[in-house]
Amino acid sequence: MERIGEITAVNGDRLEVTFCRPEDCGHCRACDGQEKRTVVSVKGSGAVGDLAAVELPTGTVVKASLLAYALPMAGLMGGMLLGYALFPANMAAAAIAGAVGLAVCLAAVRVTEKGRRESTAWQPTLNRVIPQSMYRKAEEAPQEKGETNS
Repeated sequence: MERIGEITAVNGDRLEVTFCRPEDCGHCRACDGQEKRTVVSVKGSGAVGDLAAVELPTGTVVKASLLAYALPMAGLMGGMLLGYALFPANMAAAAIAGAVGLAVCLAAVRVTEKGRRESTAWQPTLNRVIPQSMYRKAEEAPQEKGETNS
């Protein structure tokens, strides 16, 4: 999955790239239509104001989503089922077991996070940098007669 963002800071060989929410995301109003920004740090060279195409493999995005959402949900449901199986007459025990299952899964994700953070397989990579002069020139170029924007 590749996204294009703007380089907002350069720290040695690391670029800070800022991405804005996709334009089509603003229609649901779940975030009150406020502009959402995401900032990532990637290794590469560029200048502040340049555009950067950053990629994170789709498989990595799916794995991260599973770790963040599916694993804790499985812990919650598994804990509740185990609690209900051990104490069928006590729903409070099932709820407590579910909370324990959720906590164990969240702790496992947190403990293993450092390894994922250091692994290059989990890091976004810089595909290309588009210098500010190139995309500013394209924006300012006059349209030829007869062209349509559709």
